[in-house]
Amino acid sequence: MNIKEKLKFLPQTPGVYIMKDKYKNIIYIGKSKCLKNRVTQYFMPSYAPSKKIVRMVKFIDDIEILKTDTELDALLLECDLIKKFNPMYNTLLKNDRAYAYLKLNINEEYPLLECSMEKTNNGLYFGPYCHIKKLDNTAKILSNHFKIRQCKGIQSLKGCIKGDIGICLEPCRKENIEEYSLAIKKLIDTLNGYNLEIIERLTNKMEKETEKLNFEKALKYKEDIENIKSLINRTRAINFIKNKKFTICSIKIDENLIKLYIFEGIEKIYSKIIAKDNLNLSYLDLKNFNKENLCLIKDDIDLSNIIYNYLNTKSECKFFQADKLDIKQINRLLLKY
Repeated sequence: MNIKEKLKFLPQTPGVYIMKDKYKNIIYIGKSKCLKNRVTQYFMPSYAPSKKIVRMVKFIDDIEILKTDTELDALLLECDLIKKFNPMYNTLLKNDRAYAYLKLNINEEYPLLECSMEKTNNGLYFGPYCHIKKLDNTAKILSNHFKIRQCKGIQSLKGCIKGDIGICLEPCRKENIEEYSLAIKKLIDTLNGYNLEIIERLTNKMEKETEKLNFEKALKYKEDIENIKSLINRTRAINFIKNKKFTICSIKIDENLIKLYIFEGIEKIYSKIIAKDNLNLSYLDLKNFNKENLCLIKDDIDLSNIIYNYLNTKSECKFFQADKLDIKQINRLLLKY
């Protein structure tokens, strides 16, 4: 069966699609909530999101389909398969995928914020994050906003130009010491996603520049806002997964079926399809693991982001977190449907 014929019989269900070349090499793996719509889109004449995609489509000789119960299953399966097979075009389509941390060297008298490729024991680290160039720029925006020093050493009592223009509290002059400590606390709260004052301030600046018709400056502020939001969202995803709580979620499959999931960190330890007319669970056939706090490695970050974003953006998904697995709590979740 050639590809055109296969397209006619694609299911309108969630799942993963595996693109292969004429030598049966896997060149791309993707996922979709509706396989038929997504896979068919690749072969439409008007579909050309990038030169890499156009070039990839020319090499597709076969498509393998793996149906799943839910979109979340498809996301998790896609992540596993990409790690296993490392397809060429999945790699090519990910630009700047090296990871780095934001480091606050709190062991110093006047900490500064900087990017670090590795994590050691000499500071407070946030991340890891991808897109290193954007991360370095975001670190500068945050430092300017909170007036954190950006010089590598306290060398001069005369201060520097950043202090003169009001974007540094000038600890080199031994001034504003208490204010500097408070600024560091606010910066930490922002990086953890608790203090969003900087987004509000940048939004106001963007709107003022738009009113003045300074669209280039307004666009720069918009990009800064998006970068900071992305960083905060990634941090929230990491913190959401890193703790040792269980995440229990349920997803509506159709009018009659619900799928229940239990995660410990990023590990799915339980999943089961349950009929709506039999939602009362009496037991869970799993072991109650008790792991230490997770230390996410770089390869886990994408998966933590996938789980966090799905749970927090999909209306068909309901979830809660708990220190222990409690049947009564889980049944209350299921009864929300």
